[in-house]
Amino acid sequence: MSSEISILNLILDSGAVAKTVIVVLLMFSIVTWAIMAERWRYFRRAQAQSEEFLAFFRSERNYRQVYTAASKLPFSPAAAVYREVYEKYAPAFPLPAAAADQAGQADQAGRPKEVDQDLVESVYRDLRLAAHRELARFEQRLPLLATAGSVCPFLGLFGTVWGVMTAFLDISTQGSTNIVVVAPGIAEALITTIAGLAVAIPAMVAYNYFVQRSRVLGLELEDLATAVLNVLQLRTIAGRP
Repeated sequence: MSSEISILNLILDSGAVAKTVIVVLLMFSIVTWAIMAERWRYFRRAQAQSEEFLAFFRSERNYRQVYTAASKLPFSPAAAVYREVYEKYAPAFPLPAAAADQAGQADQAGRPKEVDQDLVESVYRDLRLAAHRELARFEQRLPLLATAGSVCPFLGLFGTVWGVMTAFLDISTQGSTNIVVVAPGIAEALITTIAGLAVAIPAMVAYNYFVQRSRVLGLELEDLATAVLNVLQLRTIAGRP
């Protein structure tokens, strides 16, 4: 308890510049912790729903049912990419077996239904665009964590330099190197340094973690895009005589 009181007293007894630096760092800390909590909650839901969707996509051959399942997973980036592409290119996806049999019976002309290669390339472009949008949504607010991690140590350093300069000015003014004279300036220097590091370290750890999760998501979306294209291309091959 005494250490907490002494630190609080050091902050209260510090100069206006040191207090300003500490207040700014406190604001950075509040914002970064709020972002970390919000992003952590969002990332967990997104990861859980994406895993659920990808497992269903790999096991289901009724792509209309996959779309229905994707519509129930609002936090899944993979489901969002699939929904966007399916809504635009639904006729290009293979039909369920029963519907395919009916379509085959109805088509007596014997012409194979083929998916045009230009269509496949168009789907690929739209998959990439949708994936980029979802990654951008996934990485929202992360630049603020990077900013806090890079700026806050320099704010702390500014307070450190100011505190040391204050200590030298006090020595010059009073003509003494007694600890009582230099202590306030040294205290300002140490407090701002600690505060800057206390804000920057968690922010950078969280930023690196979330960026790594974003890279994993990017790979998952690439796998999904490849799987969707394989579905369309296999249909093209199957439709040829």
